[in-house]
Amino acid sequence: MQFTRPTAFLRTFALLTALFVGSCFLYPVVSPVVLHAADVQPVSADKERIIKTVRFLSEENFPRSTSPGNKKKTVDYLVNAAAESGLEAVRHEFFIKQILGDDEIAIEINSHTFTNIHVFRKGKTDKRIIVAAHYDALAHSPGADDNASGVAALIELAHFLAKTPELNCDIELVFYDLEEDGLLGSWYHARKLKTGDVDVVGMLCLDMVGYFSDADNSQRYPVRGMSALYGTRGNFLAMIGRSEDTQLLTQVKKTFEDAVPMRIAAMPMSRGLELFLTFSDHAPFWREGYPALLFTDTADLRNRHYHRSSDTWDTLDYNRLAQVPVGIYHVILAIDAAQQ
Repeated sequence: MQFTRPTAFLRTFALLTALFVGSCFLYPVVSPVVLHAADVQPVSADKERIIKTVRFLSEENFPRSTSPGNKKKTVDYLVNAAAESGLEAVRHEFFIKQILGDDEIAIEINSHTFTNIHVFRKGKTDKRIIVAAHYDALAHSPGADDNASGVAALIELAHFLAKTPELNCDIELVFYDLEEDGLLGSWYHARKLKTGDVDVVGMLCLDMVGYFSDADNSQRYPVRGMSALYGTRGNFLAMIGRSEDTQLLTQVKKTFEDAVPMRIAAMPMSRGLELFLTFSDHAPFWREGYPALLFTDTADLRNRHYHRSSDTWDTLDYNRLAQVPVGIYHVILAIDAAQQ
C-alpha cells in the first residue's frame, strides 16, 4: 500500500468539504455523555522549551531531515528531549527497499533505514492511546509549523504524562519519520499495530498546530459561504475525524475547550471524503480501521508559509501553541477514563 500527498487544490477541497459536512450534522446528532478524567494536578506547558525545540529543528539544525548528519542530530535531540521527561524514548528503525525491474530481473536501486521515535507508558490494560507528530520536513523549508510545532507539543505531553498517576490505557507518543514522503513512518507503525492485534482506542495526530491569527480574513475558504460558518479569523484549531467517530469528536471538542481557551472546529468526514483527506499521519490509522483524529491549523488555508522557506520559528504564536499540549493532555485523560 502506498500513500501519495495530494495537490494543494485537492487537499483544500477535501478539508473545506469536511468543514461543510461537519457543520451540517455534527452537533445535532448526539447528546454525548461528557467524559471526565480522574483527578490530576493542573498542567502548564513550558513555553521556553517549546520555542527551544522549534528553533533547533527549524533554524539551528536546518535542513533537519534531508541531510544525513542533521537527521542524526534531529533524532538524538528528540530522544534526549523526550527522555528528559523521565519516560524512556526508544529509536525504532525500519527499512525501505526500492527495486527496479520485475521478479525475473530486479535491481536494488535504493535501500535506506529510517527512524521513528517511541515513548511508551504502560497502563493497567492493553488498550492503547497513541499521540503522534512527524518530525521530518522538506529540504527547502525550515518547517517550523510543519511540523516542529507538533513535535514540541509532543515533548510537553511527555513531561505531563511522566507525572500522571497510572492510567487505564497504555500511552504511546510517536515522532514519525517520512511523513513528507508518503506517510511511510506512520504507515509502518499502523500496519505493525494491526498485525499485532493491538487495541488502539484512539490515535491523535498533531500536524501544524502553531499558526494562528486574530486578523480579519486570515482564514481563507475556497467555497463561498464558509466564512459565515467558521468566521474569517484563523484563531481556531481544526479537528478532523471519520463520520463514525462523530460522538468522539463531540466529546473531545468539549474536553479540549473546557481545558484551554481555544476554539475547536470539529469536522467529521464521510466515508467517501476520507479517501481524499490522506495528507497526514492519521490516514494510515483510518486505513487500518482505527479511530484517529487530526489536529491542525488548516495548513495553507491559513498559513501562507506552508511548505515554503518562510516557515520559520518567528512566525508562530507560542502562547496559543502552548495551549495545545494542555488540551491534548486532557483529551488523553478523558478517553482513558472511558476505558475500564
